[in-house]
Amino acid sequence: MTSIENEESGEHTKSAVYTKRFVTAPSSADPASGDADAGQPEATGGLMSRRAAIGSVGMGAAALLCFMLAARISGGEATVSDEAAQEVFSLREQIQLAEAKTEALPGVKDVDRGLVTAQISAGKIAELQNDYRHLTPNIAAADGKLDADATLSTRRNLTPYFTPSVNRSALEPWYLLASDKDIPNRVGIQTGFDSDFAWVAQRPYTINDDSTVRVTWLAVETRPAEGQTAAVFAWARADYDMTRKTFSNVETGTTVTGEALRLGVTTP
Repeated sequence: MTSIENEESGEHTKSAVYTKRFVTAPSSADPASGDADAGQPEATGGLMSRRAAIGSVGMGAAALLCFMLAARISGGEATVSDEAAQEVFSLREQIQLAEAKTEALPGVKDVDRGLVTAQISAGKIAELQNDYRHLTPNIAAADGKLDADATLSTRRNLTPYFTPSVNRSALEPWYLLASDKDIPNRVGIQTGFDSDFAWVAQRPYTINDDSTVRVTWLAVETRPAEGQTAAVFAWARADYDMTRKTFSNVETGTTVTGEALRLGVTTP
């Protein structure tokens, strides 16, 4: 897994990594991402514009093909040179390619369903990563050494969400806050650890040509000072495959603020 240190949030970092393909409008703004997502265009517009673009290539090629054939007809007989024949062959290939691409595009319902499924899976991963926070006091007491047995249950629950080839570090804690070592665990409630940060899955809005969804998580401060915006300590991102229902290409990173406050962890 690649670790990248960046002052900006994961949302900003990911924008330079891939190109948006199909866009669907949010039903409501995501609390973690602010109002930046509120202005997304409608799903049908983004999808139809893509289909129209591909369709226009095919229509243009077909029109040019007809023109060329008509232009070569003289006295009721077709006289086509070798050069013209090659051009016709090339144009026919363009038409076939355009038709194939149009057929491969997912429908609007498939886009919406894929985004919802990716969001649900991303939310489950955020919950499981948050379960790791209760280990912070023990890890700090062990000079940052992670107990493999203590993480076994969470790793096992995370595994089905990722491709078998994913780096094992994707299943380990993505970020732990050093100051959490001083927060006592609530007796008998392991998942109720009152941490100063929480992982939040950002709502995805786009699907790429290869039917993958780029998903981002942010490690956000839970108790910012009065009047202050919650700080982002770390981020993670991965590609969700709509067909296989798994994540791959996992990357994590920290902001400058988060790096200064993180608990160093040594994995076994």
